[in-house]
Amino acid sequence: MMLISIAIFITLLATALLHIAWGAGVHWPAKSEQELVSTVIGTKGSRMPGFGLTMVVAFGIAAAGILALWGANVIALPLPLWMRSVGLIVLAGIFLVRGVFGYLPIGPLSTSIEPFRTLNRRYFSPLILSIGVGFLLISLSQ
Repeated sequence: MMLISIAIFITLLATALLHIAWGAGVHWPAKSEQELVSTVIGTKGSRMPGFGLTMVVAFGIAAAGILALWGANVIALPLPLWMRSVGLIVLAGIFLVRGVFGYLPIGPLSTSIEPFRTLNRRYFSPLILSIGVGFLLISLSQ
């Protein structure tokens, strides 16, 4: 479980750092805000969320990565063990549901625009499903 938790942590930390960069106004991997919206949000006519909301999302993503380490006993946190168990199950559910939604013909991602739609089906959803399975495995190893 240690390797799975470390892989989840590294992936989520990189994702959190990317969100921090986006919140600071960086458009990578796109060339403009609108291209970035089309690439990572996939909603026509949207804008990138503001700095505050993006930092909340980045913090949540990083916290999920830390929970993966705690769940596999790589680190210790001064919190009740029930929080670890519940957190792992909740995160497994969130990641698995989000990953599955990437392939459904109905739901919140069914009307997404290109290039997000293709990137989501090829890369984002498989990665998110893998993270969900990782959280589930860590949870079951408790």
